[in-house]
Amino acid sequence: MKFAFITPRYGAEITHGAEHVCRLLAERVCERHDVDVLTTCVRDSNTWKNEYAEGIDRIRGVVVRRFAAAGGRDADAFRAFTQRLYTNAHSRADELEWVRRTGSTSPPLVDFLRRQHRQYDALVFFSYWAGTTVHGMAVAPERSVLFPCARLEPAMRWIVTQDTLGAPAAVAYCSSAERRLVRAHMLRHPRAEEIVGVGVEPVPEARYPRMEQDVDPPESRIPDVDETEVEARPAPAHLAGRGILFRRRHRLDDRFALYGGSVEPENGTEEMIEYFASYAEQNGQTPLVLMGVKMMKLPQAPWLRMAGVLADRERMFALEAADVAIAPDPDDLAAVQVLESFAMGTPVLASARNSAAVDHCRRARAGLYYANRDEFVEALRLMMTNDALRSALGQNGRRYVQQHYLWEAVIGRFERVVARARGEKPAAAGR
Repeated sequence: MKFAFITPRYGAEITHGAEHVCRLLAERVCERHDVDVLTTCVRDSNTWKNEYAEGIDRIRGVVVRRFAAAGGRDADAFRAFTQRLYTNAHSRADELEWVRRTGSTSPPLVDFLRRQHRQYDALVFFSYWAGTTVHGMAVAPERSVLFPCARLEPAMRWIVTQDTLGAPAAVAYCSSAERRLVRAHMLRHPRAEEIVGVGVEPVPEARYPRMEQDVDPPESRIPDVDETEVEARPAPAHLAGRGILFRRRHRLDDRFALYGGSVEPENGTEEMIEYFASYAEQNGQTPLVLMGVKMMKLPQAPWLRMAGVLADRERMFALEAADVAIAPDPDDLAAVQVLESFAMGTPVLASARNSAAVDHCRRARAGLYYANRDEFVEALRLMMTNDALRSALGQNGRRYVQQHYLWEAVIGRFERVVARARGEKPAAAGR
């Protein structure tokens, strides 16, 4: 089959939100099907200026077609206009003007859809409020699937939102929490819907390689020694254990907490660091390790360490090494960091403002969540000091991912909702 994935922005540098969900799915779906991503030339969601070149590109195996966005965003004017619509009665025309002012509209992209939509078996839209969705959905709603990537906000009650949510043949969700939210605001339910989510690919447990000085040259080996017995010998205690590669590389001998996203104030990182400072006043020997792009000034504190940007495989080894992974981002719609931590057997402490993360923690019984400083400190203290609890949470998380969120199951659910949108009888798929 051939799909068009329509999203307002696209790029490997986008690590949260609807655009992140789109990229993760596109990179996996293209292993089985043809995928064209139709998107704008916008890189920065603050300015919405066209920075990428128009035309066709290929990113991690995915064909990406970029079209010019209608224009940038005046941040102050947009903020004032948004507040006016949130607090006053307004018309549908006002809401369409708001969509235009977001900077996410692209007439060339919609024109391409009008001309070429029949070459695609399904059109898959991401983000219910984006101009690429609001205007693009009208081209062929009977073959469209919408990932709303919704969160609780006043725009969920708008007329344009109701029109957008009610238009496609099928709606796909990132989590059961999102489904509950959207269904609570929809005036009419779609013909088909599915909780698809995003998948995780766990990596094998990291093992410390045999040290060079432990390997005897061939001529010095004793011929009567059974080499299978030599290989089976357990590693020394200081070279064994979860995440030993990451721990030794970063000199982490004791317990530590880990945050694995971009380090910026807007995604809950600043609040997390402030809360951890309160925890460190009583537990000063426990470090907080940050891995990701640094986009804010960090305090000078002995308990704060920066691991930097790591490759995907190294990130998973870091999650394996951590005793607790912290997920402070309230806008991680698919709770990717939570699922990655679960996959590596590491319990999670998540922000209570992220309904998807809370839902995963509850269903998996693999994490706790916090709504304020005191809850953060107490929950982290409990998880760090109770070995039995930490082990049980980790095992539950690993089992949850194996049952529901390996990529094979996720792609199966995606194919099922597409089949239902097309009026076909779907094949059996993972839950």
